[in-house]
Amino acid sequence: MRNKKIFAPSNIILLIILLVILATVVFISLSIREDNVQKKLSEGKSIAVIFNMTEKKTILFSEVFIYHPGTRRTAVIDIPVNYGSLIKSLSRVDRLDVLYKKGRPEQYIKKIEAETGLPIPFYIDFELEEFKSCVDLLGGLDFVIGTPVLRHDTLADTVLLPGGKHKLDGDKVLEYILNEELNSADSELSSSRQKLIQTFVSALGSQKDLLLKKEVFPILYKNMDTDMSQLDLKSFLAEISKADCPRMIFHRVLGDKKMVDDKVMLFPHYNGNLLREGLKQIVEALGNTNVLESNINIEILNGTSVSGLANRTSMTYRTFGYNVTNVDNAESGDVEVTRIIGHKNDLSIIERVAGVIKCRNISTENGTEGTITIILGKDFDGRQCK
Repeated sequence: MRNKKIFAPSNIILLIILLVILATVVFISLSIREDNVQKKLSEGKSIAVIFNMTEKKTILFSEVFIYHPGTRRTAVIDIPVNYGSLIKSLSRVDRLDVLYKKGRPEQYIKKIEAETGLPIPFYIDFELEEFKSCVDLLGGLDFVIGTPVLRHDTLADTVLLPGGKHKLDGDKVLEYILNEELNSADSELSSSRQKLIQTFVSALGSQKDLLLKKEVFPILYKNMDTDMSQLDLKSFLAEISKADCPRMIFHRVLGDKKMVDDKVMLFPHYNGNLLREGLKQIVEALGNTNVLESNINIEILNGTSVSGLANRTSMTYRTFGYNVTNVDNAESGDVEVTRIIGHKNDLSIIERVAGVIKCRNISTENGTEGTITIILGKDFDGRQCK
């Protein structure tokens, strides 16, 4: 009778429940101990972390930080929250920010992955006040202010930050962010956001030893919303302490602004295809041991009678992350075939530049080192050579 009681149905069910609970606890414990950042880094490929800045749970901006563990090179991609595209879950064209939910940004990030072609395995979200606390934990951020930052008051402008080099505490960094968000043009705003992330990531790396102290790390971790475990974040800090942040590539989305349903939306050129191609090339460049294309200066000359052709082509190259320093007319407006001329450049770099517009006519000449000249001819249809 005693054995029958032990194997009674109710006891068996209880035993199964206990085993399930035990297995779940073991699984969670193993998951917590697993270093997902290190696992990604061990693949030898670039990894991406998206930084989302919010105010009162409303998304202000998003920057995708990319790091290659082999070369230690870095890039930051500015993702405009007013990026316009078809949102399938809503069955309408809308802005990216309609998908953002504080504490649950997965749907928002998934859409960014689809639009950019970049896998983004990790996110770090900051409310402004949280970011302020992290900046103070770092002892401030070093900024070089070119043009003085002004607050535009009714009677007179107030200087918030004079030009020059400054170490800004959390309050000043918040003033800088909010002022830039309100008063800067799109290109300047994109640049200021990227420089903010560049400075912040650099500070995280340089202050790694401080941040990893047992009395400091919990403060950092609680002032962010992230899908990284504590072990993941510690690995991330250790890795970015090696990152080449001074030569970080900055890239932003170029497109046309349109008003749709009383909302301003930015629609990327060529339905986002240029963006995806450009980002793919940037990721490849990060893993390349040769000189980065961001160090190459490109000049584009219009050798045709088509007005504005060189300027439109410069947008294409900037979308790919290249530095276009000069746009002008060629000596002749009757050039038949497009030419790309390198000046003391690595041939592989010239070929990649030519590949953007599928130009096969490349050569090298003496000239300013690091500069590549593109002379557009009649065979160029505005996107590629025929």
